[in-house]
Amino acid sequence: MRKIVGIAIVLAMAGTMVYASPMTNYHTNQGEVNLGMWQTKADNSFYKSGKEWNFTGGLIYGIDEGRALQYQYYSLGTDDTNGNSQELNLLHTLRPDVAVYGGYNRIRMTDFGAYGDRTNNVIQVGLIARHPLTDNLDIYGKGALGTRNTTIWEAGVNYELDRDLDVNAGYRYLNTKFNSEKNNTYSGFLAGISYRFGGGNRERNEEWYDSSEDSYVYDEEPSTVTRRPANSPVVTVTSEEEMATAATENDYYFQSVHFASDSDIIQANQKANIDEFVKQAKITGHVFKLVGRADNKGNSDYNRALSQRRVLAVKKYAIEHGVDGEKLIEMYKGDQGSTDSASERRVDIFEHK
Repeated sequence: MRKIVGIAIVLAMAGTMVYASPMTNYHTNQGEVNLGMWQTKADNSFYKSGKEWNFTGGLIYGIDEGRALQYQYYSLGTDDTNGNSQELNLLHTLRPDVAVYGGYNRIRMTDFGAYGDRTNNVIQVGLIARHPLTDNLDIYGKGALGTRNTTIWEAGVNYELDRDLDVNAGYRYLNTKFNSEKNNTYSGFLAGISYRFGGGNRERNEEWYDSSEDSYVYDEEPSTVTRRPANSPVVTVTSEEEMATAATENDYYFQSVHFASDSDIIQANQKANIDEFVKQAKITGHVFKLVGRADNKGNSDYNRALSQRRVLAVKKYAIEHGVDGEKLIEMYKGDQGSTDSASERRVDIFEHK
């Protein structure tokens, strides 16, 4: 019954996600380090051992857009027994808020006295999902099934202290085969901290966006770097005054597309906004200016790149739905000292008449 409930929690969460989380949305050369403690107890039908705090830690590293490698370690010590679990997984983003994974889990169970030691070499598949409660607080769930009659589930809450730093707390359950008759269960509360890296340290000309359909070029002046399709018009803006002039002269505000925190993924609840823009662009044939914005979390270089990615996401969607790419002008505002409000995470669309 516990197995069914654990997996059901994760699947139910996955059906309601709208939030882009670094744990489930992977980018090339970006990653996450996590450290924590797990208050573990061992339990089966013939043996019970009291709780003891154990170390946990791991690393996720993006090897491609949407894919990452993970190593994760859990100590399985209790007041009488010892052991550990070591996972090596390949993770794949299904949506910004949902990822699947598969890999290998070596579960070693020792010091069970007359019952002997056991090591299970497990092949496993799993699902990770998260859902926001507020701008900084979200709930998460993980579930996995594996060989050797193995089931794993975990659920908890995650609080964002900073764009690159989270704290989290939850409950973890691991059940795996001990011998031909019995399974062993490890369970208990856990808490930890996660640090993300690689998001704000890109070199100016690093290739951080890839598309088989587009070819990109760079403007050379470091203070006005703009990344764009080679055959599209471009406006580079170096000051707030120039931005105000460029975005308002003969232009009329049309629509905005809003994004989740630290995300360049177009959300389902923004589809009506962007489809209205696509419809107008196809009917009129007018030039439209796409102005990317970000909140002020993180450093300004990262926020500039994030606002660029948001503009490119809107432009790519428009082109894929029949809009002439030569009629779309990219403009990047970054955070410009703005607040951390969700209203700042957007692309403003101006129609040039």
